[in-house]
Amino acid sequence: MALLGCLMSVSLVGGSAAPPLDTVRARLTAVIGESAPRTPFLLGEISGLALDDSGRVYVADFQDPRVVVFAPDGRHLATIGRKGRGPGEFTAPTGPVIGPDHALYVRNMEQILRFVRDPATGLATQFDRGLSGPMMAPWRSKLPSIIDRALRFYFPLEVGLPDGLTHYSYRRYTLEGRKLDSVAVPIYPTARSSWAFYSTGGGNGRMVAGLNVVPFHPLPVWTISPAGSLISGPADKYELLETDSAGRIVRTIARSVRPDAIPVAERADSLRALKRRVDSIPVPLSALKGASDEVRSLRLPEVYPFYQSVTVVPETGEIWVRRWQRPSLRGMTLLDVFAPNGSYGRTVVLPMNCAPAPALVIRGTTAACVQVDPESGAEAVVVARFDRSP
Repeated sequence: MALLGCLMSVSLVGGSAAPPLDTVRARLTAVIGESAPRTPFLLGEISGLALDDSGRVYVADFQDPRVVVFAPDGRHLATIGRKGRGPGEFTAPTGPVIGPDHALYVRNMEQILRFVRDPATGLATQFDRGLSGPMMAPWRSKLPSIIDRALRFYFPLEVGLPDGLTHYSYRRYTLEGRKLDSVAVPIYPTARSSWAFYSTGGGNGRMVAGLNVVPFHPLPVWTISPAGSLISGPADKYELLETDSAGRIVRTIARSVRPDAIPVAERADSLRALKRRVDSIPVPLSALKGASDEVRSLRLPEVYPFYQSVTVVPETGEIWVRRWQRPSLRGMTLLDVFAPNGSYGRTVVLPMNCAPAPALVIRGTTAACVQVDPESGAEAVVVARFDRSP
């Protein structure tokens, strides 16, 4: 496989030196949230984002079940649905996505709700129909829904199996709701359980956040390409695999990037925090289910993961790889952009800290993600624009 150009130095991005010629800096255009000075709006637990071809942002909310629509500058345009079980109402909306037909599709428990454009506003706010999705769907999942060029809807699924790992896949449907087939996400050596818990007796248990994996553990990432293939990688090396629906490798996408060592002080602080978390649970560590071997041995990686997520832009087929968020890059999100043929093109620097979930969305020259206030935990939607080339 061909290894592509070298990564830019972090000091060039975070310091005062001029950025490399292959770097594009995005411009902040809107912040939407309770404390936003220009566009204050109360959002609860954001479960997904979508962008339409005009750069308008569709925001799904778990806490107040609805989808809220905003202009590219953050102005509130419309609210879709409300809590309920009637037509166009939501119990737990997540994974909004705008299809090639310009309709909005939203997962809601075991359903997919479809909203078409209102002729008066041009917004996809008019309820059209409800489609049946998979039984026992992971309704709290914030993984994005995807629609490929063949007009197939990808409904993300996850299940814990006896091997102790969480297995992920997609159930494929036509946009009319007919079930097609499934696409499995590969199991990489870096895969771990997505939760840890201990038994409280009587067949009940209690979930324990933060003890399924250690800090800095590289977790696999994946997404679906416009052609319907799966792009995924282990994150412990800068490599992504494109596989077909049968799991056969189509190609490898890689960059020649040296690993970055985790600073001694940062690693020591994280290890102390992990020990405190282990000491806080009321059962022995041996009674904790879903905890990785690294958690049980209090063993942290010595280098950062190479990346944190991957996104494919439906219109262009570009592959956007989000780099790991280091303390030196606080206030920024770095994304390496690959052409559809796998060649590295540029790195885009977004002027915001994007949360890992729900996924960042990109359409045209607009990017949107969720930002979490580190003190209050309040969530906001942040929108930025970028140029197509350096």
